[in-house]
Amino acid sequence: MNILVTGGSGFIGKYFVTKLIELNHNVTLLVRDIERAKELFGNKVKYIVGDVTRKETLTDCCKNIDIVYHLVAKSGNELPTKKNMEIFNEINVQGTKNVIKEAKKYNIKKFIYVSSTAAMGIVKEAPINELSKCTPYLPYEVSKYNTEKLLLKEYTENNFPIMILRPTKVYGIDANDKICSIQMKLCKYGINLIIGMGENKISNIHVKDFCNALINCITYGKIGEIYIVSGSNSISAKEIGKIISKKINKKVLNIRIPKFIIKSIAFLEERIFILLKKKPIVTSKNIEALSHDRIYDLKKAKEQLHYLPQISMEQGINEMLNSYIKDNKGEANIEGKQRKS
Repeated sequence: MNILVTGGSGFIGKYFVTKLIELNHNVTLLVRDIERAKELFGNKVKYIVGDVTRKETLTDCCKNIDIVYHLVAKSGNELPTKKNMEIFNEINVQGTKNVIKEAKKYNIKKFIYVSSTAAMGIVKEAPINELSKCTPYLPYEVSKYNTEKLLLKEYTENNFPIMILRPTKVYGIDANDKICSIQMKLCKYGINLIIGMGENKISNIHVKDFCNALINCITYGKIGEIYIVSGSNSISAKEIGKIISKKINKKVLNIRIPKFIIKSIAFLEERIFILLKKKPIVTSKNIEALSHDRIYDLKKAKEQLHYLPQISMEQGINEMLNSYIKDNKGEANIEGKQRKS
């Protein structure tokens, strides 16, 4: 297949494009920084220099392309100000519209959009499925949801061959995950902070499992459909603490913080960061999401995409811990030191 990937040099893209190359697909990358992309893939792919927000740079990017994977997106915890809404809309919604315009010039077979369960906002029912009500709030969430609506409209009105994947939080080595990094550091000092009782379950997806889901879209995905994909199991904050404790061979104490207290702290942090004109590390909405069960019904993805996640949260967390221990030289020997003591 001749495949165009936007956002191929990002965290997910690095894994996904490598997988496409291994499967002998002809890959073209739409990139802004060609030198950075070449450091990753060399001459194994073709390159088009372009920016999704500048439609004049996208001319003929879909020529001779069978399938488009649209990964480009701006993500983040920015709060819903008018300016932030405009920034996210320009990249995530208008940028997608610009790529669609080019794709419609040619007879592409599928336009596969990488959305997110974040587009659904906070969903309190469990398990969550593709028909659950969406209530996005943050600019990132709203922009992803609005992009989904744009794509579904193109499908119903113009028979444009779209497909939407909503992964849960994608994690793995090289993921820029500040919250996970903070949790690992705290556990090193014997502390595992949890919200409430820490029993609520979360569901993330390992980047390698997500890449397999993306690949399966080529053969099995149905036009006009939305698919939620997640990992093989759900896990609680307490269980994550146990995994880290076992890995570093150190007893970890669970310190429970009442939900209303941590939400108040997050709200105060939001106000401070707004004054500093910076992006908050965590928002009160993040805390709200973290304190609810996030368990997903994968029946549709399993039946239609033949999606079978392989990497459990326990395996994925241990993989990240191994990388964390190796990369942080000042903390590189925490596993060995604890065993000697």
